[in-house]
Amino acid sequence: MHTILVTDDNELIRETLQKALVSDGYRVQLAQNGKECLETVRHGDVELILLDMRLPDMNGLDILSSLRESHPDIIVLMMTAYGDVESTKRALDLGAFDFIRKPVTPKALSSIIKMAMEIRSLRQEIRHIIYRNKELYGYHNIIGRSVALQKVLEMTTRAANSDASTILIEGASGSGKSLIAKCLHYNSLRAYQPFVEINCASIPATLLESELFGHEAGAFTDARKQKKGLVELAQGGTLFLDEIGEMQPPLQAKMLQLIEEKCFRRIGGTKNIVIDIRIVAATNRDLKKALEDRTFRQDLYYRLNVINIFLPPLAERREDIIPLVEHFIGLYSREFNKPAKRIADDARDALERYDWPGNVRELSNTVERIMILEDGDTLLPEHLPAAVIRGADPLKDEGACDEAVASGTGGEFNLRRLTENYQAQIITKALEKTRGNRTEAAKLLGLSRVGLYHQMKRLGLLKKEDC
Repeated sequence: MHTILVTDDNELIRETLQKALVSDGYRVQLAQNGKECLETVRHGDVELILLDMRLPDMNGLDILSSLRESHPDIIVLMMTAYGDVESTKRALDLGAFDFIRKPVTPKALSSIIKMAMEIRSLRQEIRHIIYRNKELYGYHNIIGRSVALQKVLEMTTRAANSDASTILIEGASGSGKSLIAKCLHYNSLRAYQPFVEINCASIPATLLESELFGHEAGAFTDARKQKKGLVELAQGGTLFLDEIGEMQPPLQAKMLQLIEEKCFRRIGGTKNIVIDIRIVAATNRDLKKALEDRTFRQDLYYRLNVINIFLPPLAERREDIIPLVEHFIGLYSREFNKPAKRIADDARDALERYDWPGNVRELSNTVERIMILEDGDTLLPEHLPAAVIRGADPLKDEGACDEAVASGTGGEFNLRRLTENYQAQIITKALEKTRGNRTEAAKLLGLSRVGLYHQMKRLGLLKKEDC
């Protein structure tokens, strides 16, 4: 039951409002002056206050100002019998939900309170989501102890706390650029505003401009109504442009204009829309080479590269591999409700020797597959893909199969396991090459899309939501 505090020096008004609100199912408390109001709030669980503008001991605006500082979650509805426009404006500026003219009719009041309570509930839900995201994307989730990763963490912390409007994250595919982008947002002053992301490589170039900037009704054949773009939806927050190296030059020019002028127009629009956003761009391409090839604009590169965060591949920070494996074991043991595994010493050595060309993503997928398929409380060498055991990438080693057969003994010399692991590696590589597009990956592998699905299911490569 919601609690409402009615604060008014008129006893008849207090009792009338109390009767109407109790009949609507609210718990009602009463205060006849400002001192009683603040005292009740201090010791009670008040969610909404009906506050008279003029009280015997205090001005309603002063009470409102005090409440905004001490109890910002409480909704305040101001009441007055006087039509003072200046006071109304100031009350709204101070955070009053609405301004109600006396005499107050119970029906109108009931509608306003219902709306106010719904908005309060939504605000609480949003705060809960933001708090959860802050936990999910806190700095403690950047796992590793290498000097290189500590430098990344230090740079990320400084960038999040800065006023920089553009940040560029560079690193190999699967190295964790998306996690860094979310850490930047949820640990900054923009955390309570939207985080909007888009993969520039996953959307055709002809549609990407509309996705980013929106369009007006009639701007092109299928534009039947106005659409807000992601730039506009990110107002006040962060726009994350993943794989920006794939963006075509004409759209790069429009992004440059957005960064420089902090405004844009929807496609087909004539009105400039002013925007306040932080742009975080990420790429696994060598943008300096793209500058030489003239596939990426030099002026846009230098605009984006105000703060640069480079994520080294796992091969250059091997001391992070075991902490990451332990982190993923804990994560997937909770997800699949299975006991956690300790890592055998020889498995630990194999994990640290392997170069992990797919970086953190490949490591995560490997641990996930092991947690799904393998029983026991120990992660053993025979649970690992053949490439990890050899310490080499099978797709770069033409003699890998010969070597595996020649040197294999016991659990390692298991044709079914070696074959399945090799197949899983090839399918994973094909999916990485096509950025997760199963239709294209199936073509590369000489399979139908359905055939690829069944192979992925057999090898434990499907996420739960895909099954």
